[in-house]
Amino acid sequence: RKVLLLMYDLVVIGSPSYDRITYNSVRRTELALSGPAITAALTTSQLGSENMVLVGPISSDFETKLVGEYDRLGIPEYFAVKSPETGGFEIDCEDDKDPIITGIVGIPKSIGIRDIPDEFLSSKFIALCPLLQEVNAELVEWLCNSSDALILLDPQLRTVDDDRKLTVISDLQVASKTRSFIDYIIPSEHEAFLITRESDPFVAAEIIVDSIADNCVIALDSRGSLLFDGNKFSIIPSQSVEICDLTDASSAFLGGFAFGLLNDYIPSSSAALGTSVVTFMPPKGSNRTDFHLNPSEVLERANTIALDIETR
Repeated sequence: RKVLLLMYDLVVIGSPSYDRITYNSVRRTELALSGPAITAALTTSQLGSENMVLVGPISSDFETKLVGEYDRLGIPEYFAVKSPETGGFEIDCEDDKDPIITGIVGIPKSIGIRDIPDEFLSSKFIALCPLLQEVNAELVEWLCNSSDALILLDPQLRTVDDDRKLTVISDLQVASKTRSFIDYIIPSEHEAFLITRESDPFVAAEIIVDSIADNCVIALDSRGSLLFDGNKFSIIPSQSVEICDLTDASSAFLGGFAFGLLNDYIPSSSAALGTSVVTFMPPKGSNRTDFHLNPSEVLERANTIALDIETR
């Protein structure tokens, strides 16, 4: 464990993922680090956020390797929650096709209330980026009720059954607004559909804000994003650029969005920053942590995107 006793700007909570990749029918020998929490933390770190910590379940057999990865990636601080397994998937990738998860390598333990040090509650922002539902409803409700931090949730609707088979849930297991308040929920368009069964993202955003969170930002991958604050919609366009691996697009978006809020951007401008980050994702088949953001380039593209934001 490596942690400093100070007030953090951002605490990212979620399991790392060590994936076994088969690319064009060739299995790679090295497990590849990825996961929503890793992507969000790496994004904010590369944009220039230094006062942050990544919290996630790690098994003892992966801890040394993972700590080395954090140092290599420039993730400034980490806090390991002891877990019997480190999360991970079997993933098949082919040129010009979306990656397919075919199996489970490891299942992280659920993060309990007692796993989160009290000093993390005094942070400015908490980003919840689960891999396999290790961030459960009890933890979400406790964080919302125990911290004044602004809470952001990347829902990630994957889970596993008793036979270690991957399944997708449609009933989002978080506390309702009657008991606690998530400030921002940031699903992908597909996740928004699974939560609401509405294919229209505008209607889905309204349902989500009515039942789960104060604000909803739906990441529309190559088409930009949609922000709904309960009163108005902000439609954030993308740009005509070559779009690459969008597997962790909503997590990369969250990282950019959180960085914008941390730097006092208004929500729509923060969404433009998140949308800009997504356009810099690595190509399909590459290691998902092998991307390098040039902050000035990301901000320049975000400023261009912000000029075309539509409000309705």
